[in-house]
Amino acid sequence: MDSNFNPIDTVWILLCAGLVFIMQAGFLCLESGFTRTKNSINVAVKNVTDFALSVAIFWIVGFALMFGESFRGIFGTSLFFADISTGQPWLSSFFVFQAMFCGTAVTIVSGAVAERMSFVGYLAITLLVSLFIYPIFGHWAWGGVFSEGSGWLANLGFIDFAGSTVVHSVGGWVALVAVIFIGARKGRFLKDGSPREIQGQTLPLAMLGGLLLFFGWIGFNGGSTLVLDESVPGIVGNTILGGIAGSCVMLLAGWVWKRYPNPKHPINGLIAGLVAVTANCHLISGWQALLIGGIAGVIVLLLEKFLENRRIDDVVGAFPVHAGAGIWGTIAVAIFGDSGAFAEGVTRIEQFQIQLLGIVTCMAISVIPTVIFMYVMEKIRSFRVNEHEETIGLNVAEHNATTEYLDLLLDMAEQASSSDLNRRVRVEPFTEVGQIASKYNEILESLQITVARNEMIIRDTEDGVISIADNGRILSVNPGAERMFGIREKDFLKRSISSIVKGSGPDFVKEMVANAGHVFGDRELHGLPLEGDSFPIEIESSARQIGKRTVLTLKIRNISQREEHRKNMTIAKENAEKARDELQNKVEEIEAFNEIAVNRELRMLELKEHINHLSIELGKDPPYVFNKESTRKAS
Repeated sequence: MDSNFNPIDTVWILLCAGLVFIMQAGFLCLESGFTRTKNSINVAVKNVTDFALSVAIFWIVGFALMFGESFRGIFGTSLFFADISTGQPWLSSFFVFQAMFCGTAVTIVSGAVAERMSFVGYLAITLLVSLFIYPIFGHWAWGGVFSEGSGWLANLGFIDFAGSTVVHSVGGWVALVAVIFIGARKGRFLKDGSPREIQGQTLPLAMLGGLLLFFGWIGFNGGSTLVLDESVPGIVGNTILGGIAGSCVMLLAGWVWKRYPNPKHPINGLIAGLVAVTANCHLISGWQALLIGGIAGVIVLLLEKFLENRRIDDVVGAFPVHAGAGIWGTIAVAIFGDSGAFAEGVTRIEQFQIQLLGIVTCMAISVIPTVIFMYVMEKIRSFRVNEHEETIGLNVAEHNATTEYLDLLLDMAEQASSSDLNRRVRVEPFTEVGQIASKYNEILESLQITVARNEMIIRDTEDGVISIADNGRILSVNPGAERMFGIREKDFLKRSISSIVKGSGPDFVKEMVANAGHVFGDRELHGLPLEGDSFPIEIESSARQIGKRTVLTLKIRNISQREEHRKNMTIAKENAEKARDELQNKVEEIEAFNEIAVNRELRMLELKEHINHLSIELGKDPPYVFNKESTRKAS
């Protein structure tokens, strides 16, 4: 029986190992939630696979290099293929607990490189971290915890209680190298370098992941005592205070900075606060835990902006959260930690120097091998997927796994590329996606009816409808244009607008682009048919942008009949005016004749009256008799 076996401590360690294992589920939810749906399966598969692979490697080699008997404080030399049989309860418990830590260090990289790193490339990184980087640095900091002989950093007095640097900074530094090496996601940064937020995440899932990590961290820090003693409650309490401080401070600081509460900030702030207190939670008070966690939230916010400014695309913020907060938490040991826990005779300044040495060493052992490894492996196979695979998503490209959302998008893309309005997307019944697909099909049907109606109008109209590029080249014509110009459609497509419209050179095309919607009928424009004489036309233009080019649609109307009608109207008007003038002359002649006749009648009346007067004077009867009307006229 193992001489170190204690039933209570063993149960406590195994319970905490289970809690740390829950953190793996938390990372899976967090990283899947922070990535687009088309890559969520890939991220989940990476999380499951890296855990299985890293634990296997850790059992074969890593556990021995990290916790075996030390060779000059550099690496362990025993415990390869660790005997975790029933006769070794304490060894088995310790291995299970530490294997969970190894899985955590490895899986940090997964979220940072999401959406563009190949599955094979990621497995290669997993091997590097679990086989070499994590166990070697772990031995330097924690060697001697289980076997004889301490690591050289531990001998100097380096303190990292549960792994702010050993676990989290290792994963963060490797993640940074990887994202710099493979580059940013397509579309993450604009041409001017400004960042563009990529949407499509499942943030509620990410928030669930953050809470699972919070729950698992109780075992992460609480189990690092390796015994169930009076220090455990305080360690767990400080862990919780650090986490909530980081969450609140990052949320509020981000709210003030960006003018809105970013939903990612409370999640990353929570994890940052937990990472920061992981190195020092056994040496600090509650208010110090709050301060350390809150400062970690601000550090993460600043580091995220720093990476954005340098066009470094860390999808989940792995480097700011795990390396940035981990560095701060490790330094905080010297600033806030109980100096009584320092090595004998070591001052705070000396402890600060030791902590800083451990941080720099962690950076070196994490960065340098990763750079060399990725550079060499890149010669064999690219770590990054190609552009097409990134566009369709790694779910399909890497695993041939689709979701109902992706199936719908692929159907819609195929329908769009085929331009076949008779084609419909598949409908998955009794699902939200099925409802979306059904509505999309209804829109297609309405569009098909509208297009058919418009095609009938264009086909049957007597006017010519012609589409041209902005350089004047003819792109399409309707049957009305074929009849108007006597040119077949295929022959039209070999021509430019200037060959069928007199007076439509390059300047005229530019004018039509600039004055889309205007009717050009106030100038001499003539259609040039294949046979026969030219005829006057008017053109109504409309413009639309297709890609980077402008396409004009011209409605050409033959106004020959209108001109003939206008001429006839002009002649009729002239004839009417001439007839009016002739009639006026006749009226004037009649009026003049009437005036002469009236004057003559008046003179005859006067003469008759004079004769009557003479007859009366001679004693004779007057020869003329006048009625009253005649007398009035005479008078």
